[in-house]
Parts: sequence; C-alpha cells; structure tokens
Amino acid sequence: MKYINVFLINLFFIFNTAISQDGNTPTNLTIDAASVGGVQLSWDTPENYRRNWITHSNSMYLTGIGQVGGGSVFYGQKYPDSLLSEYHGMLIKEIAFVPADTSSFQPLVFETDPDNLGEVPDWLNYSNLVLSAPLVRYESGFTAWKTAEMKDHVPGNSLSNDIQPSSYIIDSTKSLYIGYVISDYPAYPAGCDNGPALDGLGNLVVWCNDNGCGELTLAEAAAEGYTFNYNWMVALSLINSQAPSRTYTLSHYDGIELPSNNQSLSYVSSLPHTLVMNHGPRHETFLDINNLRNRDISNYFLFENGAVADVVQPTYLQFNIINRESSILGPREPGTYSYFVRAQTANGLSDSSNVVSVDLANNAPGNFFLIAPEENALISVAPSNLNNPNTFIWTNSVDNDGQELYYLFEMCKISDSQMCFDTSMTERIFQPTNQSIIDSFSLGNGDFDMSWSVKVTDGIDTLFAGGGEDTIRYFTFSTTQLGLDPLNIPINYSLKQNYPNPFNPVTTIAYQIAKSEFVNISIFDLAGNRIKSILNQRVNSGLGYANWYGKNEIGQNVSGGIYLYKIDTPSFSQTRKMILLK
Repeated sequence: MKYINVFLINLFFIFNTAISQDGNTPTNLTIDAASVGGVQLSWDTPENYRRNWITHSNSMYLTGIGQVGGGSVFYGQKYPDSLLSEYHGMLIKEIAFVPADTSSFQPLVFETDPDNLGEVPDWLNYSNLVLSAPLVRYESGFTAWKTAEMKDHVPGNSLSNDIQPSSYIIDSTKSLYIGYVISDYPAYPAGCDNGPALDGLGNLVVWCNDNGCGELTLAEAAAEGYTFNYNWMVALSLINSQAPSRTYTLSHYDGIELPSNNQSLSYVSSLPHTLVMNHGPRHETFLDINNLRNRDISNYFLFENGAVADVVQPTYLQFNIINRESSILGPREPGTYSYFVRAQTANGLSDSSNVVSVDLANNAPGNFFLIAPEENALISVAPSNLNNPNTFIWTNSVDNDGQELYYLFEMCKISDSQMCFDTSMTERIFQPTNQSIIDSFSLGNGDFDMSWSVKVTDGIDTLFAGGGEDTIRYFTFSTTQLGLDPLNIPINYSLKQNYPNPFNPVTTIAYQIAKSEFVNISIFDLAGNRIKSILNQRVNSGLGYANWYGKNEIGQNVSGGIYLYKIDTPSFSQTRKMILLK
C-alpha cells in the first residue's frame, strides 16, 4: 500500500459560460447593477488564461540535482489515473519547471496505460509521447519557474515538427508522466524542492537504452551515503475545455490508498542501469507557482460607448479563484450606454467581448420634511447666549439610485431688499450660532423676520422639503438686548476656503464683502481656462455663499484634479485652490 499527499494548486475553478472562439477574448460580459449612481459589470477570464496548476512539489526550492558522469535522463512526476478523476476532460496547456543550472531542457508529457504495469515514458523512441514543447535553453543562475507551451506530438514526427498547440484532453482512465529530458549536461541542472518526497510520484527518474526504458525514484538513484527525500519542481497547467460548470476544491489526498496497479517500480527498476544522482549547493527559496496565473494578461480595457471607461488589472494578483473579473463605474448621466471589454495580452488586444447595453434614467431623491424650529418660532438673543447654536433639523431623503445626496440649506432676512445665504451638507442638521447669524446678516438691534428652507439634490434632480407643502418656515430673530448698531459693525473683504475640500460632487465657497457691489466668482483650471462662473451679480454686504457642482458652463462633469476659484469685485480680488475627487 502507498499513501500519497498530492499538492494541487487552485482553490476553485468555476466555468459556466461558453468559450470564446479564439480563447483569448473575455466572455459573458454582464451588467450586474445599473443606475445613474453607478454601473457594475463583470466578465469571464478568457479561456486560454484560466490556468489551474497541479504539481507534486511544495514550491520550496532546495537545490539542483544531476547524474554523476552525465548522460540523458528523464526527470519527472507521475499522475496515475486515480489522481486524475477531478481533471477528466480538462485541456493541458503548458508545463512549468525550475532549472538549477545551465542546460537545455526538453519538456515532454507521456500517456501510459495503468493496466500495463511495465509501461514507462519512452523518451528515446516517443512511442507513448503525447505532448512536447520546443527545446528550451537556460543559463546558470535561474532559480524560478520557467514555462513552455505544450504542442501536440504527431507519432513518427521529430519533436521539431510538433507545432500545433495542445489539444490533449485528460482521460482519467490513463496515467500521465510530466517532466523533461536534459540533453547537454552540467553538474546539477534539475531543480527540486525540500520534500518530503511523494515517493514514486514526485521524484521519478527514467532512463532508456536499446533494451527499453526503466524508472527509479530519486531516493533509489541517490549516490552512496545520500538520502534524497525530494520532489522535482515540475507543474502542469490545465484549463477547462468544456462548457459545464465545475468546481474543484483544494485537496491533499491525505490517506487515500493507491490501487495495486500503481505498483510497477519493482518491475522496471530491475533493468540494468548506471544512474547515480548527486546535488549542488543547497539554499531554500519559495517559488510560488501561483505567480504564473494569467500572467499573459496585463490589463482589461472596458469600453463605454466606444471609449475606454476603465482599465482593470487582472485579479490573479489577488488569487482569483472563480475566473471572473469586474469593474464598478461611478455616477453616470442619464442616457443609453453600451459596453464591451478587451484583454491586453502579449500578442496585443484581444477581440471584443459580447456587447451589453442599458438605459439609465435618474430617480429623483425621495421626499423629506422639515422638523425644527417650528413655524413662527422666536429666537431671543442675549449676551449670555451669543455662542449658543440654533438647531435646524429635517428628515432624511433616500436616493434609490444609490447616489450621495446633498442638502442645500438657505436662510433669508425678509426685508425690502431680501438678503440670503446658503450652504450644503450631507447631514440632516445645521447648527449656526447666534453670533454667526448676526455676522452673516449684519444685524443690529431689533426683531427680524427670517425664513429657512432646505432642498435636496443628487446632482441631477433637486426638490424642496415637504413636496410642495411646508417648504419654507418663518421665525423671528430678536436682538433687542444687545445694543448692536449695524453701522458700527466692521465688515472686511475675504474669500474663505471651500468646504468640503477635497469634494465630490459639490462644494460651498463662502465670501464676505464690506459693501453692496457687483461680485463675480469663477472656477478656473490650472492652465487659467475659465471653467464656470458660479456667481455674477450685485450682492449686499456681509457673508455670502456659492456652490459648485463640478460642472462646466454647458453642464458637463469635469475631470478630477486641482482647480482655482477667484472672487472679483470693484474693490477686492482673491484666488484659492480646491481639489475635485473622481
């Protein structure tokens, strides 16, 4: 009996869509969620890059090993039929191995019949060879996984004539040997891990001569006085060549007994041989085979209405276990949008995936209501409560599109020449102090009729609280006890820092002017180009506010970055910077 511990790379492999015709094109692009608040799309990894790696190695490189005296030999791993049931119907794409010294490596894959107990890889005559790869040459110092695309072997052909990409489908009634033959021989070319060996599976050495071929384990071929409890660092990549859904889970096959037809070593090792193995310098280095996943895709380009809307890095960098990629696009204007995706590979851009489309219409924010202060409330101000806050509060509005909502608060002094200021916020509460209200409206002694209202916007639609009822409330602001004289309240010119900053999609710019005059506030890019004028009118002295929604003069959203805002009056000019996030 023999117990095995096979190290299988990849947690899950899920494949549930049709394969692209060329194998390089993303497939099954779908819109998973869509509103003006954002669009989420996902697609399947191209068929050619859905690589599962299987290996008997633990990926911890230890040393190079070679045959004393040189000579050609096959270094490989065996996958008996009992271990291939989970991979039945999958396509072999490439081989990976770790060279440890200067040499030429000939990658090979053999198929054997489990019922033929004496059948081993015939690397001399290629009688049971099914796949090969072009001879690969590596110089010294390479201790990393190297890969080679497998080609179909045509019986009777020389290996140089094997040019058709692999079409070999795993048949779990057969056994496989994977590995390479070394043709020119330095001391220690074959990289191995630090064990323990999967004896008879991960550590095979096969020789051939005129009398046939035979196999030994590395331990059996070790030089006298050495114990080689190691596996060759060889791996095989597989992809699903069929449409049905499959799921593979990580399994170490602990405690699984191999069937008796695996016991062939005693027969083949009886053939005469002169194999003696020794090793080179030892140094443990972890060489993660997962770094080979989807390595040929550098980016995905997601197109929206024919233009690139997003560049997505493949999630193999995060160990993608479902072979599915995704992109989330931010807020969109109402309209019709179509999407497709292309993969950037070593051979250039792939063909386009299927096209998906969606019509986006904006849903206005939900209705909300004013709470406090009540209608006709009286706010009395005394020296003792100048710094006390006044609480203006309203209910939440809900946006069904998932967009962030902004509340636009406005307070006005009702007089022959009405004076107002407004500000924006995401919260449903505003708490100006008594002193700030006095300063904003340059109030003196007396009772002042005031109003307040709140609007909500998603950047597209804006509506008042109350849905047409209770949209504006009135209150009296009394300062009779303060002895204030508005003529003696000094007012200076200033341009405040916008808030919030950075922002998206709206920010408030506060300013103060000393007298009634014409005021212009405009937005500029860093090149000095005017983007939009957000205020251009005569205003009364005092504190004022203006909002910018990140749009230009024709209502288009501008790109994120640093912008300038400038106030100009006949008496005053000032410029500040702000940051728009996207």
